[in-house]
Amino acid sequence: MSESLPHSEKQFEAFYERNYRLVYRLCFIYMKNQAEAEDCTEDVFVKVLTGDFVFQDETHEKKWLTVTAINLCKDRLKHWWRRQVTAIDEAVEIPDENAASFDETLEAVKRLPVKYKDVIYLYYYMDYKTEEIAAMLKKPPSTVRNHLREARECLRRQIGDVEL
Repeated sequence: MSESLPHSEKQFEAFYERNYRLVYRLCFIYMKNQAEAEDCTEDVFVKVLTGDFVFQDETHEKKWLTVTAINLCKDRLKHWWRRQVTAIDEAVEIPDENAASFDETLEAVKRLPVKYKDVIYLYYYMDYKTEEIAAMLKKPPSTVRNHLREARECLRRQIGDVEL
């Protein structure tokens, strides 16, 4: 099914509702600040409205949104570092039975270097395969697997012996 981006108000509303949570969560993990995450999320959807893209299916749509959100967040973070501005961490409100361990893990993931944070988020939170992550990040699959291994080691040191 080939579908161009939603340009009518009703189509965009459905597109937005379907993808907002995915984009916001990703932006929040990178930006560590609710207001900045909301701004980045808004920027992603502005790109959707102003662009003339064609998605083959929902998977292609989600990959495009994921890569676009990551790149926008990285660009903003680069500008912040140049100006030496730091963001204030805010709590994530995600209801879950295992909220304590989830929050602890999420905080540990936030402290990882960006190269590890990318692969951990895409692999564990988005359920992408290493080959798909490699294509999105334009890195060899062996590098992605190595970053996953190193990220797991860092997380184990930070939060103890967890099953990853």
